[in-house]
Amino acid sequence: MELLAPVGDLKSFYAAVYHGADAVYLGLQSFNARMKADNFTTDNISEIVKFAHIYNVKVYVTINILIKDSEVDEFLEMVRVCVRAKVDAFIIQDLGMARLLLEHFQNIVLHASTQMGIHNLSGAKFLEQFGFKRVVLARETKLEDIKLIKAETNLEIEYFAQGALCVAFSGNCYLSSLKNGNSGNRGKCLQLCRLPYQVYADEKLLTEGYYLSAKDLCLMKRLQELSAAGVDCLKLEGRLKRPSYVAQVTRSYRQMLDHFDTAKVEKEKAKIGELFSRGEFNEQAYLYHNFKIINPQNGNHRGKKIGRVVATTKFKNIYKITLQLKEAIGQNDAIRLMQGKSQFSIGVGNVNVLSNGNVEIFSTQNVPAGYDVYLLKSTKKESGLNDYARYLDVDFYFTAEVGQPAKLIANYGDIAVAVTGEKLLEKARTAGITVEQVSKQLSKLQETKFRLHHLECVLGDVFMAVSELNELRRRIIVAIEKAILEKYNLTLPTVMETKSIASPVVKAPKKNFYLIADVADLGNVSWHNFGIILAPTVYSPEHIEQLVAQLTAKGIDPKSLYLNLPIVATEAELDILDKILRQAKIGIVANNYAHLRWVREYNTIAGIGLNVYNDYTAWTLLQLGCENIIWSIEKNHLTNCGSALVSGYPALMTLCHCPVREVFETDCTHCRYGTNLIYQDEKHNRYRFRRVKIEHCYFELFSEEKYQKSTNTGKIYDLRSF
Repeated sequence: MELLAPVGDLKSFYAAVYHGADAVYLGLQSFNARMKADNFTTDNISEIVKFAHIYNVKVYVTINILIKDSEVDEFLEMVRVCVRAKVDAFIIQDLGMARLLLEHFQNIVLHASTQMGIHNLSGAKFLEQFGFKRVVLARETKLEDIKLIKAETNLEIEYFAQGALCVAFSGNCYLSSLKNGNSGNRGKCLQLCRLPYQVYADEKLLTEGYYLSAKDLCLMKRLQELSAAGVDCLKLEGRLKRPSYVAQVTRSYRQMLDHFDTAKVEKEKAKIGELFSRGEFNEQAYLYHNFKIINPQNGNHRGKKIGRVVATTKFKNIYKITLQLKEAIGQNDAIRLMQGKSQFSIGVGNVNVLSNGNVEIFSTQNVPAGYDVYLLKSTKKESGLNDYARYLDVDFYFTAEVGQPAKLIANYGDIAVAVTGEKLLEKARTAGITVEQVSKQLSKLQETKFRLHHLECVLGDVFMAVSELNELRRRIIVAIEKAILEKYNLTLPTVMETKSIASPVVKAPKKNFYLIADVADLGNVSWHNFGIILAPTVYSPEHIEQLVAQLTAKGIDPKSLYLNLPIVATEAELDILDKILRQAKIGIVANNYAHLRWVREYNTIAGIGLNVYNDYTAWTLLQLGCENIIWSIEKNHLTNCGSALVSGYPALMTLCHCPVREVFETDCTHCRYGTNLIYQDEKHNRYRFRRVKIEHCYFELFSEEKYQKSTNTGKIYDLRSF
């Protein structure tokens, strides 16, 4: 399997390349989901790509956010620069932009971002037919669905193996956007899921903790299962993490991929955990149906426990803290001192080693005795990882004979290049050049990517200046780098700009809808000239048949009925939905690309889950057969067509784990869903849950604060209550 490493800055880039990545993914200064990272620029991307390609490392550029109509020209220009730099592929979320690139750049290679939410065969087939070469599966994808995708498509499959795990279903988290105006779909997520929450059960305070904070992912034990299932690429998360983390996680997975050894997994996990871990790892992700993903005890890096506080005494204007440690600490390290929910984070300055082996450090914080000591950062260990460099072995063959120009041949793998001196060599007047002299000069490759592995010399009795040897060495390195890149570029498809793209003209009808879960939600409203979108909490043929019968009994035309399809469904659950639709014979609201399997069979509206954010995406979905579109709830400036949610309680997250199970530490045989759970943050924002059940249960988190929006286009009134 290909090992794909995260690159958020230049140091992380070198760390990934040197420690064994087969490919790296990175963002430029805009249009990527990690805008807080340092990222790269259109000015340096060409050199970055050349460096990676010399090491036979691929470069994937992330353009994995939703794009505004006003940004399209800038977006297109950035891609154009990357194409000319010969990046290997683009990771993209926005369907309209994907269509734009496929039409504008012949042979461009697109990978579907995990933000597109592909997690079953139907979604994968749609993207394959659309023109994608690879799908980065949603973390929620089940193992059986991975196998189906591999068996039934020609797509490459990429799957997250390590790192931070989003608690919400990929691409459909709107919490940060609607609460703080910082959209994860625009690369600005504030990670409100990592905050502590008070948990109320039937309005009584039950507990508190990080109940929306998922454990970090570690699938090192599952590498053989993932390979057997058909995963082509293991993806490591971490574009916002330190270069030392990127180095260690790449190094550990490289070792396991090259020589898998179950006995060494725990050792490598521990190395990663020392650099970043929220505590216990999640070692199965969502691969199976029986899982728990939440870590309520900690929302950030916990570190490695290395000792305890023995005593704290006042020292001048600060405190002297005595520590008993089983592992040494040094200047510029970072530690966290914890006891229960109380904690202190300290940057280590001077360290005094006492005669009994304990150490003293100094801080402005008065930390009581008995606190546990956790090592957050070891400068010594991180320096070892960051200072490591990998060089490419090259063989030199040098000839210097009287009456001939000097000649230097370099062999690297199956590549051979040669350079010759600019003048004929003369017989030495005294001592001729020696092998030792040649070796000394040709070995000076410290500022290059190469190291001399083997040298052979054929020397006549000739004189040759040191400057001439140095010039040959410089020219041979230039020549071999050029040859490596030329060979690499032969493996890349030739990407060509084909035509200019006109702005699409979107002609979606302005329609008004009521969104309901049950017939009772309609109350006394007049439904004339309104469509009805059914969003039931149970998706079964019997339940939907009953709802449709009740609505038609009220005189509502079945042609105005649409079933809001769940964002998440395994392929087996899609078969249940197929049975429902064939029986109900009503329209659908598609909230995942998998739902477009039905676009030619049923009247189809592109729903909120598809994140329609620009005219290009709207136009693309209409061209695919959708009769109408619902604009993203994150989009503020709406085209005067289509429909938009204007009031109600939309899902801010879709969860594939059971929050009830996490809070009560129970299982499905003792289901306590009837308990009315409320999560409340430090600002007293309150959130509730709706359960959506097909074969398995999914949960929607929504705010008690009603969503309100004004628009000139078609209106959708969410009549569901809590």
